[in-house]
Amino acid sequence: MPLTHFRCPDNEVISIKNCLAKCRLKQRCLTLPTLITIVSGRREWNGIPSTTQLLNGTMLEYLKIKRSYAVTPTDMAFSLLGTTHHEKLAAINVPKHIMEKTINEPNITGTPDLLEPSENDDNTYNIVDYKTYGSYPVTKLLGIVGEKAPHPTEIYARSGKWGSAGSPKMITKFKRDPSKIDDFKEAMQLNSYRLLAESQGYTIDKLLLQITVRDGNTIAARNRGVFDNIYYPVEVRRLPDNEVRTYYEQKRHALITAIETDTMPDICNDEENWGGKRCESYCEVATFCPKGQTVAEQKVNT
Repeated sequence: MPLTHFRCPDNEVISIKNCLAKCRLKQRCLTLPTLITIVSGRREWNGIPSTTQLLNGTMLEYLKIKRSYAVTPTDMAFSLLGTTHHEKLAAINVPKHIMEKTINEPNITGTPDLLEPSENDDNTYNIVDYKTYGSYPVTKLLGIVGEKAPHPTEIYARSGKWGSAGSPKMITKFKRDPSKIDDFKEAMQLNSYRLLAESQGYTIDKLLLQITVRDGNTIAARNRGVFDNIYYPVEVRRLPDNEVRTYYEQKRHALITAIETDTMPDICNDEENWGGKRCESYCEVATFCPKGQTVAEQKVNT
């Protein structure tokens, strides 16, 4: 079952159909167009998983298909931001640029945000995916690390835990360390799109991200070494074809088997549940999941 209900500000649950027809409170929590947008992009299960579905934990996607669940509309703000960002970019018609092309294979589907002509050859394309991320994920994706270094001119006027009087002030300098890049999900996603595009006869050159920083130009972002509001191009590594196919086939088999046998699959791993943080605050179906229930109980008891 898909998303069927909204959770109101007073914590009461109402069907989406009834909510859109008439608000049960004196004032809507969000405008009607906003509420419609939240639900309009939901993909109905048709038996063939998408690339993005299989990137998520099997438990998460199984529960979203098999359970009727509710969301709090105001909690969807960042998701809505990303959706509208994609829609505006996809609506622009540029010659030779292929926007939002859905590619269907028998066992998997995928929709690259953009196929753009490579600068090297008009018959070769780059795959570009638009991302809207907070600054912390951006540091992980770009491999940004901070190192303490002495200030070239300023010194401490007095001694303290920071250093002795007369010694250079220590500042944080940021750099990109390729060994610290964590791009597994992005690499798996874009390589899946690459295989799908190649199956349709496209020749793919580069796999690229354009990342808009959700909290760009804030102190928090700058303190993490994220100084730009948009990063492009961010090149993603090309993975071996067999590695990509094996990953998706295993995830597909697990999801289809769970659905067809109506059997709860394994809980999401640490990569998929963000070390438990997704279970705590960002999972729409956590109340149906053993891991989500445990996390919620622990939160209540602390």
